[in-house]
Amino acid sequence: MPAFRTPVDIGQRALQHCGAQRMDPNLGFSDPTSRGAGEIGFVYDKLREAELRRNSWVFSIKETILRAIDQNTMLLAAALWSPLTTYFKGSIVADQNGNIWRSNTANNLNNDPLLTTFWEPYFGPVTVSLYASGGSYSAGELVYTTPGDGTYLVYLSLLSSNSDVPGTATPWDAVTTFFKNQVVTRSAVAYMSLIDLNINQDPASAPALWAVGTTYAAAARVGGSDGFIYTSVGSGNLGHDPTLDAGVHWTNTGVLNPWTTVFVGGTGSAKWLLIGGAGSPGGVALTKLDVQYPLGAGPVTQDITRNAFRLPAGFLRAGYQNAKGTTTWLGGPTGNTYRDWDFENGYLISQETGPIRLRFGADVTDVSLMDSMFCEGLAARCAIAIAPTVTQSNADVGEIASEYQKFMSEARAINAIEDGYDDQPDDDYVTVRY
Repeated sequence: MPAFRTPVDIGQRALQHCGAQRMDPNLGFSDPTSRGAGEIGFVYDKLREAELRRNSWVFSIKETILRAIDQNTMLLAAALWSPLTTYFKGSIVADQNGNIWRSNTANNLNNDPLLTTFWEPYFGPVTVSLYASGGSYSAGELVYTTPGDGTYLVYLSLLSSNSDVPGTATPWDAVTTFFKNQVVTRSAVAYMSLIDLNINQDPASAPALWAVGTTYAAAARVGGSDGFIYTSVGSGNLGHDPTLDAGVHWTNTGVLNPWTTVFVGGTGSAKWLLIGGAGSPGGVALTKLDVQYPLGAGPVTQDITRNAFRLPAGFLRAGYQNAKGTTTWLGGPTGNTYRDWDFENGYLISQETGPIRLRFGADVTDVSLMDSMFCEGLAARCAIAIAPTVTQSNADVGEIASEYQKFMSEARAINAIEDGYDDQPDDDYVTVRY
């Protein structure tokens, strides 16, 4: 049997602890023949989140950039995922449980975020700042641009120290290496790269994707849906998908097709991804951000009153901000200053003007990302909760609790928990005398 991959795997271990019948792996928590299936389904997410909040688990530590809220800040509005919408790389959606996901592939159609690998959990900022000309942005930051007519475009930064203007298209050139899903322009036509390490491949020379209604002549080249270039064997080649009858009507050249003009998404700088707004079907939307609380905090980016930073998606707890400590000369100051951070009602409040780099424990739902010892501990914790109902007895609870303590202790021993420390801020008196 494979390792822990799904919530049902953890539930099966919980039922084993109780000595109860395991669930049907396909029906999972909906299995009517398993007495404990429904009970596990009821407690699982509640206890998973509680255990994630209990410690700073290595697998749940994320990092993002937060910017102080000002009068132009907008709130990310992730629409509910739809099987009928075609999403592109960077698209952000919400599932029925309220979790936010980001597409990691182009032309993403009918792939449920909860059931496929075409999506990854989104733990980035939920506020979107108006793009500032001349500013520098970090990977994962969101900005929007607007001509002032009520329309807007939302962009996601692909790298740090990003000072490119998001809407300015990146022209193709022969000496630059482009990567999969990056968009360039060539003679005013937009192309998306289909491969990584794409260098010195002229987009204008790349064959178009095969079309079912087009008749191809002998030696005609097309791009197949599998990413390879095919050549037509004879004339009058109509309706034959090259990926299905290679060797009959088509010959697979074995060469990857480097570019395509058929993609969902927009043009702009290759250092930004257009993920929403006008001209981006299925893209993320923005909504007005009204800050009613915390009282007396922002929303003005300055250092007279305290500023408000909206906490990122999936935030559960603050992590160690400098977990490895600081290396200094013996007795020398670390350079660390006091943090006045307060966490209130979904906001970080501080006199800092930002941007703030925040390390935090995230609400990880993907079991395959979790440490196996954490999964063992979570299974035991679920078993403690359901044992009296499933077994009609409290006799096994003490033994299961011991198993829970053992698994969590072992998790700490193998460093499944980020048990670091933050250097204490420098004493002002010592610093000025140094």
